[in-house]
Amino acid sequence: MSTFVVEYSYTPESSSGRDDHRTDHRAWLTEMIRRGIVRSSGPLADHTGAKFIVESTDLDTASRLFTYDPFVRAHLVEDVRVVEWSPPTDDSSN
Repeated sequence: MSTFVVEYSYTPESSSGRDDHRTDHRAWLTEMIRRGIVRSSGPLADHTGAKFIVESTDLDTASRLFTYDPFVRAHLVEDVRVVEWSPPTDDSSN
């Protein structure tokens, strides 16, 4: 398994739509956490997007999973960026 960072970008215009779909988005996210796919997530402090730490077999699979997020399905995410992340496994690399 590899680790990926998924970054969402939002526009101010999508705010009310995200409010309308937040319950479904959170249910989807809870299921991804339950399955051990999403390890951490949260909105950016300025509300312009969100980040997710994801475990997946490869980039394509990680990207495909996020097409099922109700926010994405409702076209409320301006941009989705998925990049592989290689965090250090111990403090000796810092």
